[in-house]
Amino acid sequence: MKSNLPSNENLLDQFFLVDELVVNDLVEAATIEKEDKVLEIGAGKGVVTKVLAEKAEKVIAIEIDESFKEELSKLPDNVEVVFTDALEFLEKKQKFARIVSSLPSSLVEPLMNRLCHFDFEIASFLVPLKFVDNLLNEVFYTAYLETELIKKVEKEAFSSQPKTNWALVKIIKKKNPLITSDFERYIQQYLLNHPEAKVKNALVEALIRIWQSQKEKLSKNQAREIIGNAKISSEILENPIEKKEILKITTLLLPFLKP
Repeated sequence: MKSNLPSNENLLDQFFLVDELVVNDLVEAATIEKEDKVLEIGAGKGVVTKVLAEKAEKVIAIEIDESFKEELSKLPDNVEVVFTDALEFLEKKQKFARIVSSLPSSLVEPLMNRLCHFDFEIASFLVPLKFVDNLLNEVFYTAYLETELIKKVEKEAFSSQPKTNWALVKIIKKKNPLITSDFERYIQQYLLNHPEAKVKNALVEALIRIWQSQKEKLSKNQAREIIGNAKISSEILENPIEKKEILKITTLLLPFLKP
């Protein structure tokens, strides 16, 4: 079934979602509760926003294109429309229980990068199908996000139509790894967050913090001994981190992460 959204010029590389079934699936994937505050990125003409407003207590709808002002002014009272750049908005460090978006293709990767450090619980997104593999397998994302492929979405669900098929994904923000004692993932996050540091220095600091989280003490020399026992090559240790090496490093360290 199609909505009554008319065909539009592909503004800002946005593919406007017109399939009502996919709209409903996108909203349902976010498992919105009545008391939730929801962030929508890229409101467009408000097709998804209207459905969100029926589910949530409050919707903050972000839209960069002010030509949609007239359509968005007709939305329910529990919707607040903010005309701004979504990436800049995400830098404000607000907290939202849920995030929902049918994303412009050029925004997918930079937004997902910021999402790793944004405070939310569950998000549902429409993204290019080819990008899903990155979300499922690249440590840059898996260290922070748990991604589930809900369904593939045919390009005919959009107007204008993208060149390839898209996908609906559900993303859950993983909990602080020190709280869950997921020390391998903490090491991954620490290395990703300190890209300019020598690997050995970053690992020493990360190990000390892991021990502190368990109310144990670990000296720098003891941390260096653990790193030595892990038999990580000196070539890796003496240089800034390369993302391709992170999984190898954490696999070697894993047997020794026992405060």
